[in-house]
Amino acid sequence: MEIANMIPVEPSIDVDNPAFGFTYRVQLYPWCIVRFLPNLQRRIIQRFRKRAEAEEYLKALKRLLPETNRQIVFGPTL
Repeated sequence: MEIANMIPVEPSIDVDNPAFGFTYRVQLYPWCIVRFLPNLQRRIIQRFRKRAEAEEYLKALKRLLPETNRQIVFGPTL
């Protein structure tokens, strides 16, 4: 898996704000790994172009932090 294919999610991005305008670059990475938080909140951990890349990254995360709740979702506008 190439590091160049991953786009980091900047901490300043508020995914819960409906007024937030998504850039073309963010739309190019529709596969997301999402961490579910209490009170029905979620945080995008990482974005990917291909589902296979997201699955490999999720495997590594589960090996490092098995107790957290994460899932792969398709969300070009998440």
